[in-house]
Amino acid sequence: MTGFANSEEDYADSYVSELMGKPMLVMPFRIEDEACKLGANFITGGRSRPFAVRDGRLITGQQQYSDAAAARLVMEALGV
Repeated sequence: MTGFANSEEDYADSYVSELMGKPMLVMPFRIEDEACKLGANFITGGRSRPFAVRDGRLITGQQQYSDAAAARLVMEALGV
């Protein structure tokens, strides 16, 4: 599976911290870390780059830039 990568979460935290002038966390946890703790095979395609993966019937996109890549995988899975 994929989702927001730690590198993307770290970037968001540093950006918001710089804007606010103090250390801030955008999310109280890291999706990548939590998924790995649960045993997921979590892979990423680079910070802020379109990336989607398919594992059987599960199709996941890394972040908001991955909608077209995920849609292509859905269409492929449906045989369209």
